[in-house]
Amino acid sequence: MSVPSSPRSSSLESPLVVFKFGGTSVGRPDRFRTVVRLIREAAAEGRVVAIVSALSGVSRQLASALEAASSRTDGPTVAEDLADTLRARHAEQARAVLSTDCQSAYEAILDERLAALRRTFGRIGPEKEAPAARDAVLAVGEQLSVPLVTLALRDAGLCAPRCDATELVVTDDTFGAAHVQRTPTTERVRSWYRALAPTAVPVVAGFIGATEAGATTTLGFEGSDYSAALFAQILRAQGLTRFTDVDGIYTEDPDAHEDAERIDHLSMEEAVDRSASGGLGMHPKTLRPLVDAGIPMQVRSIVAPDRPGTPIVPADGTADALWPAP
Repeated sequence: MSVPSSPRSSSLESPLVVFKFGGTSVGRPDRFRTVVRLIREAAAEGRVVAIVSALSGVSRQLASALEAASSRTDGPTVAEDLADTLRARHAEQARAVLSTDCQSAYEAILDERLAALRRTFGRIGPEKEAPAARDAVLAVGEQLSVPLVTLALRDAGLCAPRCDATELVVTDDTFGAAHVQRTPTTERVRSWYRALAPTAVPVVAGFIGATEAGATTTLGFEGSDYSAALFAQILRAQGLTRFTDVDGIYTEDPDAHEDAERIDHLSMEEAVDRSASGGLGMHPKTLRPLVDAGIPMQVRSIVAPDRPGTPIVPADGTADALWPAP
């Protein structure tokens, strides 16, 4: 992917782009390296914010362990097995994508997060604490993937501060499908962003937030898409790019239908209609912040990021603001 010949100033007040990387994008070392390359190239042109999901399969492992712990009496054993599995998966990826120094830093983060995970499983039993404990467990996948990306960006020579979505995204206490409190979230996100160095490339966990009291919450299935759209709106980004393992939006599931065709262009209105029927595979609230702010979005492939993907453009806008250009 070529970098435009006329670089934009890195001191832009608003992000050039908000990138959203799903689990299939960060879940394998080869794709993970592509994530780092894409962020580095975009950061050479302007300010970038990355929203990241858990490594592929990790959220399902967390959910399965919760189900097992709630139906069995050996919760501590379930927690230990889960912690061992997560440690092996993330340590292996760290060895593949991080320098030796950053591997050591990441191991300390693993120790901290997995110790907290074990303690959280001890709260699954009491009915009053169970919903909050479940969300705290489900958030661990993103809390392990974000520092992995952050450290890889530091290895690449970028200024990548450690960021915590639970300090930025304020929600109510509807655990499992929390509602974002827009006013305090906007205030916190803008204050945080203004305090960053102009060259900073922040990486933030999607899918999670916290109540005013500090209890970790989750936004529901595919909540990272919604997180990315919120950050794009709040920070007035020029565009949002969602990377997945499919090169755009298709007429039908391309894995199940050989005759599925990629859609070259969608209006935001058409996308809203498709989303309402589940045709986009995104969190149902994803497009609303973009509609409200008139921000274009595109869906591209992490496997083949040079392919044009599918731009989703507001009625009175163009795809020109998207980066890289579709």
